[in-house]
Amino acid sequence: MSGDGGAVNGIVAQARHEARKRGHSVSTAHVLLVLMHRERDTGPLLAASGLHEAALLGLLSRDLGESASSVQRAFERAHKLAAAQGRGASGLHLLEAILRDRRAAAARALADAGVDVDRLVTVVCEATGLGTRLAPAAPALPSTPQRAPLRAPPPPRPRTPATDPRGRQPVAQRQPTDPRPKARRGRPSEFPADPSTRNAARIHAVDIVEAASGVHALPAAPTEPFALDEELCPMLAQLGRNLTALAAAGAIDPVIGREAEVERLLDILARRRGNNPVLVGPPGVGKTSVVEALALRLVEGGDAVRGLEDRLLIELSAGALVSGTGVRGALSERLRVLKEEVARTEGRVVLFIDEIHAVIGGGEGPDDLAHELKAALARGELPCVGATTEAEYRKYFERDPALTRRFSAVYVDEPTPEHTIAILAGIAPRYELHHAVAYDPDALRAAVELSVRYLPDRRLPDKAIGVLDLAAARVRRRGGDVVDDIAVASVISEEARVPLDRLLLRDSDKLLALEEHLGRLVVGHARPLTRIADALRKGAAGFGGKRPLSTFLLLGPTGVGKTETAKAISEIFFPGTPMTRLDMSELSEAHAVAKLLGAPPGYLGHDEGGQLTEPVRRRPYQLVLLDEIEKAHPEVLLTMLPMLDEGRLTDARGRTVDFTNTIIVMTSNLGASMSVAQSSAPRIGFGGGGSADAAERSVETRAIAAARASLPPELWNRIDEPLWFGALTESDVREIARRMLEGLAMRLMAERHHHLRWDDTTITALMAAGGFEPTLGARPMKRVVGRLVESPLAEMMLRGDFMAGETVRLSGRGSEVLLTREGGECDAAQ
Repeated sequence: MSGDGGAVNGIVAQARHEARKRGHSVSTAHVLLVLMHRERDTGPLLAASGLHEAALLGLLSRDLGESASSVQRAFERAHKLAAAQGRGASGLHLLEAILRDRRAAAARALADAGVDVDRLVTVVCEATGLGTRLAPAAPALPSTPQRAPLRAPPPPRPRTPATDPRGRQPVAQRQPTDPRPKARRGRPSEFPADPSTRNAARIHAVDIVEAASGVHALPAAPTEPFALDEELCPMLAQLGRNLTALAAAGAIDPVIGREAEVERLLDILARRRGNNPVLVGPPGVGKTSVVEALALRLVEGGDAVRGLEDRLLIELSAGALVSGTGVRGALSERLRVLKEEVARTEGRVVLFIDEIHAVIGGGEGPDDLAHELKAALARGELPCVGATTEAEYRKYFERDPALTRRFSAVYVDEPTPEHTIAILAGIAPRYELHHAVAYDPDALRAAVELSVRYLPDRRLPDKAIGVLDLAAARVRRRGGDVVDDIAVASVISEEARVPLDRLLLRDSDKLLALEEHLGRLVVGHARPLTRIADALRKGAAGFGGKRPLSTFLLLGPTGVGKTETAKAISEIFFPGTPMTRLDMSELSEAHAVAKLLGAPPGYLGHDEGGQLTEPVRRRPYQLVLLDEIEKAHPEVLLTMLPMLDEGRLTDARGRTVDFTNTIIVMTSNLGASMSVAQSSAPRIGFGGGGSADAAERSVETRAIAAARASLPPELWNRIDEPLWFGALTESDVREIARRMLEGLAMRLMAERHHHLRWDDTTITALMAAGGFEPTLGARPMKRVVGRLVESPLAEMMLRGDFMAGETVRLSGRGSEVLLTREGGECDAAQ
């Protein structure tokens, strides 16, 4: 038998559909109905047991009285049973999970139908491969010893050898006989050898064996043993959140793969002095989840928490501690009351303070909470688990030797992508039940891989979980049942402002025909456009490494299309995303580095970010245009070397900005004076093509050599392609004029509903009127079109000379452009 987990997702989704058809909430009986129709595995077993569909349908017609969490518990238990075997969950695992909960509607339905449930469990265990190791199911038992809730201490009673100073049995005598096999204390042999997946599988190994042996059944442990008496601890009950009670009630999601961190927390908490761990790590890596895993471990009990089995983990927010303490002395008084309440619990309460630096770094004077807190921590009066970031830990803890001694740092690193996939697989069932959808296995991998690449400013696993959560919400709202990689990619596309086709690698045809697409937007320059296309294809295929996708230096005289080429690349690669353009002539001073990276701390504008780093940090997928690069100060150019070489820059606030998904285009007029020879006679007429091409190559070589001599060698070595854009020919400028008229016609139709027509004489007149000057490129033509065509059109429209839907015709006469309407001459411009 094999499975990939997707079968269980599909079964539960079908069960929800069956429940919705009948107007019911989904129950394990609906799951059983779906399992009956599976001919491959569960259907034959249920048919052989004597269960008939008619009897089950009859039960479904009435209220089953089942809690909403039964399907959720069965779903999670199926995955745990499968994980113990190192395989994906299947329908057989799900059937075994619902059979072991005798209070579930499915088990009751089978009993009412006369099915021998114990025998069926044995058969299913044999089918899943667990039957040779595990005993048949037994009635549910609590997973932890029953303890009375935390109440006021009873009157003193005489001590005996069997009691401790507090009147309770010693730990060794209070532990019940452990009926579980010895194997649960070791590492099951079937767990995978890879540590990233082994830890994810081990996190619930105890539950798996206990569930199969009948010792630890599906219902959650009672919350009463973990209750906090509000009369005994009124301030803790008011300000705190009882994490152990929530864990016992099943209100905390399972935590995957943080075994090492939890073990470290348990070791520190078990110390007699200095038992105060602090979790240190960047936002989003799961520091709070580690504490929740600690709460789950405390609820599970057993040998792993010996000496800590009666602890209550109470979460206190820093805001709750300091709120309402504006009066002098109020904060110290609140801390004193908290210490007294913790003391009344006889060491059972452990506090969890998230963002603990907000408390430790209090003000000055008598109300300095840090001083009060240090003394309480040093004496062991206030057992505490803290959480903070690395920067805050260095600022508030490492600089204070007293805090460093009293807190033990537990570093929580960002999990690897492979580890994160295992985490997502473990928590996916909870999100599936919440959103009433199923996750395709490819969706989990896509959430990790795409978020790593396109959301670099956030951390795993938080960013991947957020993407899956949003994708499931969107799929459910739009009536879908399955979250696939396309749904995940659409969420990433919106958050990172990246075209969806690029995420799904659907633009291969566009990349293969990149020269053609560039040629539609840029006139002339066939050779440099071909080299640009080759470099971009190489970068898109991933051969660039940890560098920008491509780095170009476009050389040539003014008006030949260097900036237009950059705009064309941006439009093709990053449609809908504006490019970042920097005029490097504004960075001609050494102190202008602050404009690029942001002002240093303490200077005006420190919070605004740099002109280069901040736009890329917010939109890491875009084109960056550095115009007139030669006019920048050498210090500015050298500052950009990490961006070109390693694909990253660190701004003034210490944040690393990722440039690996950008295209860098630099433009320069270096060597432009050498292009004057290109406008000479050899470029016109027949028989001169060879000499013209040789002259152009000569100018290109000299211009590139001049640019290389002018730029720092460190910068030059990091440019992928230095490209020469020569002067435009007469035919190039005629094509540019035609495209300008086409653009004007489109605007007229869209805004005024007027038609614009012209012939070759119009373009000839525009050329004769000064539209073609070899040394100035396309800009003279733009001025001529504005003067001879756009200005007369604007005057006609303001006078109301023609109505919507009419046609304006352009024709040329010498250096004049004539505008006619409905066959009559309207105006002439010259």
